[in-house]
Amino acid sequence: MSSKIRNILIVVLLVVIVVVVHLIRRNATMRGLECNVTTTGATLLTSAEVDSLIHVHYPLFDQTKVKDIDKDGIKSALEKNPYIDQATVEVTSGGKVLVDVIQHTPVVRMFYQGNEFYLSREGTCMPLAPQHYCNIMVGNSDFKEAPVKKLSSLQLTDTSNHQRPQGLQKIWTLSSFLFDNPKYGDVFDQVYLDEKGDLYLVPKVSSLYIQVGDTTHLQTKFENLWAFFDQGINQVGWDAYSAISLKYKGQVVCTWAE
Repeated sequence: MSSKIRNILIVVLLVVIVVVVHLIRRNATMRGLECNVTTTGATLLTSAEVDSLIHVHYPLFDQTKVKDIDKDGIKSALEKNPYIDQATVEVTSGGKVLVDVIQHTPVVRMFYQGNEFYLSREGTCMPLAPQHYCNIMVGNSDFKEAPVKKLSSLQLTDTSNHQRPQGLQKIWTLSSFLFDNPKYGDVFDQVYLDEKGDLYLVPKVSSLYIQVGDTTHLQTKFENLWAFFDQGINQVGWDAYSAISLKYKGQVVCTWAE
């Protein structure tokens, strides 16, 4: 037998072995499930809970053959969960299912139109998660607007939707800014929108309130506020003022406490 024919036969044999091994693996039962959750900020969902979600949708999941694992179906089912932003599903060569989930990030706990829910950094509404403590800012509003019919479908980042509730939009914009800038955000624990549409913040260490106004020029407003903190309020103390306004461009206007 010539070396050329022998080499061809070896290649064919290797291909046959690879195909057979592939078929055996595809027809084998899956060999475990590993779930991982990536969070930024408060945890609303654990890997064990993701595991449970999958088994609720697929009760016989542990008995599923590798070839029958519906990766797209699992991904779709998980991404319908209000706490999940993105999900990826992969199957290893050994038959293990790997699920990676990115959780929505809550930035404010809202009391709004008789409802209580979280607004996420991604602009979605999420129900409360009683099994998880979420230490974030609290928001409420006296701003009058039409009731939101379906909070679960609200997407505040959708700029093409002109029906977005203005009140929630303002509170979400400010809360997201403070979450992204913890130097400022860590100081406050409440955000409020009055009936005129002005935003207010309440610090954790004082009873005074900060009038932010609208959501324009937030970076400049808070830079000015921090400059005032460094140069003014630290000299007289938090209790010297009852209110501070950032509403007017380039100004920090204070009201003395009585």
